[in-house]
Amino acid sequence: MPETELKEEIKSLLKKREELVLCTCYNNIPRATPMEFYQKKDSFDIYVGLSPGRKVHHIEKNPIVSIGIYTPLKEGKVQGMQITASGRENVILLRKGDDGFEAAQKIVRGKRKLILRVIPQEIDLLDYDFVKKGYAPLQKLKI
Repeated sequence: MPETELKEEIKSLLKKREELVLCTCYNNIPRATPMEFYQKKDSFDIYVGLSPGRKVHHIEKNPIVSIGIYTPLKEGKVQGMQITASGRENVILLRKGDDGFEAAQKIVRGKRKLILRVIPQEIDLLDYDFVKKGYAPLQKLKI
């Protein structure tokens, strides 16, 4: 699939969904947390309002995350997205007073004390409808 078309497909799915599963890991202990997410228009960056807990501890110790976003099967479509990011420049915990916190606060709903910004490095999009267009069902975008 041409990159421009893939980017539009990714943006389309992100606009339709409001929830994700945030996956973190530290000391060989994985954590998968369903959460609401937000994004800035025309960006692939993901914003999540966090509460303190194990997921935050994991990110502080090991800034590697995986995010799953999918269309529920009851909607009659096999479609899902896997977003990966690593490193402190791509997995950013923002607290009040940090550069970028106020801008992120305008993106997420409600007053937050802690916001996670994920800048994707790779997005895998699985959609079996792509086969009807002559493409493989799994498409990969490296950013």
